Amino acid sequence: MRGFSLCGLGGGFLMISPKLRQDVTQAFGVVAHNMELYAPYSYIGGVAVLFLGLAISLYRGAQPR
Repeated sequence: MRGFSLCGLGGGFLMISPKLRQDVTQAFGVVAHNMELYAPYSYIGGVAVLFLGLAISLYRGAQPR
């Protein structure tokens, strides 16, 4: 639920701010271009980073408070 709410909140900010939207799309373009330069190893590293972030997020959410 937390992930969906953060995506929705971020999407809302992107809809109301054209400057922020332009900066974010340019940043995604730069990252995609740099990943293409070092493919396929950069794709493997990107997936590993995503899985690590997901594991950390799920682990912290399951701990008692």
